[in-house]
Amino acid sequence: MKRVKAVRSVAIVVRLLPAERDAMRLNAGVHGLSMSDYIRQKCLGIHLRRTPEEKRRLHELAKIGVNLNQLAKWANTYKRTVEAFEILQALRNLESQIAEFASAPQTDDGSEAGA
Repeated sequence: MKRVKAVRSVAIVVRLLPAERDAMRLNAGVHGLSMSDYIRQKCLGIHLRRTPEEKRRLHELAKIGVNLNQLAKWANTYKRTVEAFEILQALRNLESQIAEFASAPQTDDGSEAGA
């Protein structure tokens, strides 16, 4: 039995200001999508493709995670009081940096707001 491919045959007309259309076109391009695909995915709540900036941020977080793991292993292996205190301070500092990094507001195009 042959499958029938669904064809999109219904159109919705939305009126926009030229600046709004330009912003949508830019955001669609950033995500590598057509305007129709971009609007469809945004309206249906589908997670859009990762932007290069989002990929970079995830890579940075992964590197931080590796460093945290190495510090934790070191702290468990060498439990000297003075050095352990320094490691705990470094871990707290990293934790606050990660929280700041992860909570930085982003625009629709994936860049940090105000950057």
